[in-house]
Amino acid sequence: MSGWSRRVREALGRPAVQQGIAQLFEYYMKDHIDRSEGRGRGGNAVSHKPLSSVSGRRWVDSVGPNEVVVSTREVTTKVKMRGRNGDETRLSRRKQYLVKTQSYRTGGHPLRDTSEMYGALNAVGMRVGRNKLRVTLRGPMYALYQDRGFSTSGPNYIPLSFKGKRKHGTGNNPNNEGLIRGKDYMMAWNGVTVPARPFLLPTRTEMRAVGKSIYMSLKSILKGR
Repeated sequence: MSGWSRRVREALGRPAVQQGIAQLFEYYMKDHIDRSEGRGRGGNAVSHKPLSSVSGRRWVDSVGPNEVVVSTREVTTKVKMRGRNGDETRLSRRKQYLVKTQSYRTGGHPLRDTSEMYGALNAVGMRVGRNKLRVTLRGPMYALYQDRGFSTSGPNYIPLSFKGKRKHGTGNNPNNEGLIRGKDYMMAWNGVTVPARPFLLPTRTEMRAVGKSIYMSLKSILKGR
């Protein structure tokens, strides 16, 4: 083994060097989220798809803010009224509106709409054997699903409003939580398909940059030794 190879192996055994290399992978992982792109097939960069347009519909007597009227109808109901001869039943007509409420997340970027997953991502470097270094990317399990894409069989609860996201507990009946279907949430009875949004691994170009950075760092560390 040459003197240079021996010094490189010794350097890779240093925790500071191991973590410094791991931080390169952590940087690119989070940079992909910031730029909404990542490593696609063949190693080239691909853009992440924004969230699809999702909206709920419901019949109302009056139109509220951020609600778009889709259709109208006349509704006839029986109303009991007290008259001179006692209770009387009369017909009452009123106009109702079918309104569409857009999800607060439509067009957003799920990997960075919140900071929960982003803040939990990190990387750790560890030497394996005598001459290899392993970098482990760590974070919540659902980050892997987001990276690869997934499908569900349903039913799935989809919040349309911040209230619908905040107040619903998994497995609970949203109607018992003060939530309104078509306004605060909707149900995807047949499941959902979430496209892959790769961000974990560096692209081919970034891997070359990682290799160069490691070489230059080691050269600087070992210079003169």
